[in-house]
Amino acid sequence: MDFVRDHLGELMPVLLITQFAAPALSGSLAGMRAGAHGGMAALFGLVSLATTLLSLWGALYLIAFSAQPDGQEQRPVAMRLARSRFLPLIGVSIVLVALVAVLAIPGIVLAVVSGFDFQGVMAGIPPQPAEISRLGVAMLYFLAMALFVLWASARLLPINAVVAMERRGIGAVARAFRLTRGMTWKLIGLLLLYAVVAGVAVSAVQFVVGSVLGFLSDPNSSFSLAIIGGAVAVAAVSAALSLYQTAFIGKLYRQIVGQQDDAAVFA
Repeated sequence: MDFVRDHLGELMPVLLITQFAAPALSGSLAGMRAGAHGGMAALFGLVSLATTLLSLWGALYLIAFSAQPDGQEQRPVAMRLARSRFLPLIGVSIVLVALVAVLAIPGIVLAVVSGFDFQGVMAGIPPQPAEISRLGVAMLYFLAMALFVLWASARLLPINAVVAMERRGIGAVARAFRLTRGMTWKLIGLLLLYAVVAGVAVSAVQFVVGSVLGFLSDPNSSFSLAIIGGAVAVAAVSAALSLYQTAFIGKLYRQIVGQQDDAAVFA
């Protein structure tokens, strides 16, 4: 993408800190976090929260930069938007996550009342086919929910750009739906393609790096060279994917709304 090549110097500092270093740190601590208790568990939880918020802020900056009119992208404008629109973005994200959680409740209820032996599974007893069939209705519900979430994700693809560029809160949801009208199937295809590419790339680098470094480190260590190297490698791949993903979302938004010069509004 020409945009990424032309503006790599302006994007790279934020990309390296928020989309590479933060996830790499969080991933490196995964083994220690799993075995932590009490105060240490709380500390690792705070670190995970901090790195997640930092990554979210960085993604907002990248989108705010790329969503500006073509040829008029300004780093100070993107930085001010990322700072001023970060809390609204968190609020919108919390609302969307809460809605997904509410949608999952009927499926959970169906699974609980199905008579499936969850205690046996937790005890390590493999379920029989007849036992699994009891979850049929719940599984159908979650399949339908997954398809709905995929559809909604496609329709909400430019929502971060809307939050940043139009200074909207929860109203960004309806605005994103209006912007993507008539584009649903194309966006669903792009989301599926991205998921496949990202999944293959991350799995490949995890396998290669994990296999190589696994011979050089203690497999029982919670902070081994394999864990750290794997986290760094995955973070590198994820950062590259995030760069192109955010650039695409920003330019998609700009293509839909037009090229009017709105930089002065945020000057």
